[in-house]
Amino acid sequence: MQTDIRKLFEINKRLIEAVDRAVCFFRTGMYDRALECVADTAGAINYVTDAVIKDRDFFDTISTDCIGEMLESVVNATRSKDYTLLADLYDMQVASFVCGIQEHILSREQFLFFDPEKFKENIGAMKAVLREMIEEREDFSPDAQKRFRVNLNAKLDEMLEPEVLIKKGFNMEFTSSGFMTMSAPFGSGRSIYLHSNGRVISESLQLALSWFDPVVDEYIVVGFGMGYHVEELSKLAPSKRIIVYESDLDVLRLYCAFCGDSELLTRENVFIVYDSDMSVLERRLYGTEPSDGGKYVFMSDEGKVVKLCIHYPSYRRSPGCRAVDAALPWRKAVESI
Repeated sequence: MQTDIRKLFEINKRLIEAVDRAVCFFRTGMYDRALECVADTAGAINYVTDAVIKDRDFFDTISTDCIGEMLESVVNATRSKDYTLLADLYDMQVASFVCGIQEHILSREQFLFFDPEKFKENIGAMKAVLREMIEEREDFSPDAQKRFRVNLNAKLDEMLEPEVLIKKGFNMEFTSSGFMTMSAPFGSGRSIYLHSNGRVISESLQLALSWFDPVVDEYIVVGFGMGYHVEELSKLAPSKRIIVYESDLDVLRLYCAFCGDSELLTRENVFIVYDSDMSVLERRLYGTEPSDGGKYVFMSDEGKVVKLCIHYPSYRRSPGCRAVDAALPWRKAVESI
């Protein structure tokens, strides 16, 4: 059998995504959402396991001895409605198996995921989001509006120069789950990862779940990264407004280059604000205070409940914001270690 490896890679990536979501939802008691994810995995699991069993020339180092037992255990746990066991099986067996397949494929194949046409399309979508953000709100000064409409758009349209970005300290690489992660410059000659190098969907969903609150009308997210945490939050709260502040234009451009077909940029409830010096965010948060319990929730002038959510790896690279610092009382202690 000659497997379409690129197709298998994409199917397996979405399978890992569904598995990770199922595990997170089971662990947090959201069983209805977890079972929806389980249902989404059935066909993909069969497709992937069949490919590995039949194409032994390509998957020569992947053991197939445990596949039958693993699938039978999953079926039995599902039938008996033992969701604690099912979560364990998905977490410790299925995820491990399918991530091993991704790593095997990546060790054998060279995938080029930068598509210039897709880059232009994503840039266009991001510019549309930025324009809508400017036109809809009145809390931006004329200077900020000019920066968005003229300077920002011109810089977004510049072609990516990998050599320049590498010299700056950026690096794009595959995670073990097949999604992209990014390491970005941080200080002199250093860089930090903005997302996990493993199961990035699991990491991002856990973060989004820690932010999600059904009483919140609007989320302010500090730090865009590769957008995974924003996407997970937008799925948890599809009817809520989500405003993301990002201080690094290169991060936004790299996202447009490597995110592929991103639905995130076309979602009506998600807005992206390029805020190089964090002054726009500073004005937005002026006069607000963290609420009891350390959760930064406040009431807007329009009477809406607003929550501040911080993607800490991204914020570490930003110029800083006094109001955000106030929501991170542990920051100095952590960074002094």
